[in-house]
Amino acid sequence: MYKNGFLTLCFSFIPGAGQMYQGYMKRGLTQVICFVIPLMIGGVFFPVVMVLSAVVYMYSFFDSLNLRAQLHQGTAPADAFLLGWGGGEDLARLVAGRQRVLGWCLVLLGMAGLYQSFVAPWLSTLVDLIGWDTTLGQLVNSIVRGIPGLAVGIVFIALGLRLVKGGKKNKSAEPDYTEFKGEV
Repeated sequence: MYKNGFLTLCFSFIPGAGQMYQGYMKRGLTQVICFVIPLMIGGVFFPVVMVLSAVVYMYSFFDSLNLRAQLHQGTAPADAFLLGWGGGEDLARLVAGRQRVLGWCLVLLGMAGLYQSFVAPWLSTLVDLIGWDTTLGQLVNSIVRGIPGLAVGIVFIALGLRLVKGGKKNKSAEPDYTEFKGEV
């Protein structure tokens, strides 16, 4: 059934709602989750992560309008979760082989939470005791403000180096040379 074009446009301004209005619940739910999670992480830990929500917002808007056009042409795909989130086995396939990456992401999020809830307030109190106008107080304050940016920079550099270097290369069991067996 074709949905109202004006309402589709209005719902497209809300990530995932345009897809849900057109009957694509799984697709819309995925986009809602992908929009909200960066907002939550950015609001608590790193505000820079909130930029991902803007990307998901734009994708969701145009995906909703594109989906409407596909429905009118009869070429619309079946409703499915995006990113391979089709259920337990699909999620297991998505995570398989990425446990280390997921683990490091959780470790980094945990470290960011500890920094924000424990280290930064403690160091701020230390600067209050030392005095904000002293050279040592200004030094500690600049270090406290620079640690999150330094940590994010180090992570980006490490990921970039890993990409430049490449992943683990599969070595074949066969040698890349031909054994000499004497003259024929």
